[in-house]
Amino acid sequence: MPRDYLLAPASAANVKSMRTAPRRLGLLGGITWHSSVEIERAINEGVNAALGGSSSGDLLVRSYNFQHIADSQSAGNWEGLGREFAADAVTLQNAGAQAIMICANTMHKVAPAVQAAIDIPLIHMLDATADAILELGLDTVALLGTGYTMRDPFYSDHMASRGITTIVPAEPDLAELHELIYGSLAKGVVPSGARERVLNIFEPLLEKGAQGMISGCTEIPMVVRQPDIEVPYFDSAGLFVDAALKFCLED
Repeated sequence: MPRDYLLAPASAANVKSMRTAPRRLGLLGGITWHSSVEIERAINEGVNAALGGSSSGDLLVRSYNFQHIADSQSAGNWEGLGREFAADAVTLQNAGAQAIMICANTMHKVAPAVQAAIDIPLIHMLDATADAILELGLDTVALLGTGYTMRDPFYSDHMASRGITTIVPAEPDLAELHELIYGSLAKGVVPSGARERVLNIFEPLLEKGAQGMISGCTEIPMVVRQPDIEVPYFDSAGLFVDAALKFCLED
């Protein structure tokens, strides 16, 4: 895994009153495992930084075979994936999870099915990202992610419900970015020149009014981070972890 893929240190600074032990989180992960292990690491390190000693996260993890996920997505079997993720979320809830996390932007397409199946909170990656955008007073951002995330209305509609407009690349740039993610980044491979290519895809979106960039796939940080651009960069995975830390540590 590229060293610069490591998520920035998570923060519990927004926690007003700290618990002495973290709440238990249920993670639907392995989508892909490269990002999921980073999310797990960041949660564990964030809990330890907040509570000290040998403290770490209290995590239940359902890690998927990504080939199965990718095949189902390609076949358009989102209903089946929704049922599967919902059933697994219930299993984690029954095992004591106090909140559920879906560790991928694209798989938030099935978030409504998951939330409907459980009686505990769903920590929503898109809401964590929207909160950060609105905190900076922005209303129009570029969205870089998988083809499913960029083409399907589930992401743009969710952001629109929060008052945020998302701008995505035009074809064939959109298809090229999707292929980079599924063909290389999802396997932990960063091709030569990938950073420059993603930045070239992003540049026209600034001209269309983007005030910042959403890293709308948890693998995007493998190639582009905040130092690479001059506008605000919203790392969905890092913001997701911050929201999880607030939930599991706030008294």
